[in-house]
Amino acid sequence: MSACRRSVPWFLQDPARLQRDKDEVGAFAPDLVFVEPGAELEEGGWAGTLPLWPFDRERPARVNDVVPQGLEVVVEYTSAYPMVPPNVHPISPRPELYERSQSDWHVLPSGPLCLFQSTGQWRPEASLTELLLKAAGWNLEYFLMKAELISRMTESGIVSSAELDPLLSGAV
Repeated sequence: MSACRRSVPWFLQDPARLQRDKDEVGAFAPDLVFVEPGAELEEGGWAGTLPLWPFDRERPARVNDVVPQGLEVVVEYTSAYPMVPPNVHPISPRPELYERSQSDWHVLPSGPLCLFQSTGQWRPEASLTELLLKAAGWNLEYFLMKAELISRMTESGIVSSAELDPLLSGAV
């Protein structure tokens, strides 16, 4: 009879990556708190609220009139991190079951956000903050969908395109 061996957790295998994530996420989203690996999140993660407008362009004047707050999330590392991106679970707003069953909303049926068009888009060397930027953009598009100002979320996201910024200004 062979004994099963548990693999070494990613954070013990790569403590420098864990420290890098802590430094970068702390600077990017100070309202996110690191959750130590354990019962709540086996491989660790983050919990809290993302900034409402963390993008490198001018913030629409009345974005707070359209979107009341940044996305509250739980970011759950997987045992294969950083080869596989963490799961980003929206807590508030939490997509309805109907929204999780429609690809237009960019949410997986099991609840995490779908932030990549293909599995090969995540780069293991990328900063976790790149994923968090996408999640912050998802939040803005989610409110535009709820207000019926757009009929589907964009493929590239608000992160890389200013095309939806006028809708976020409250002018429409």
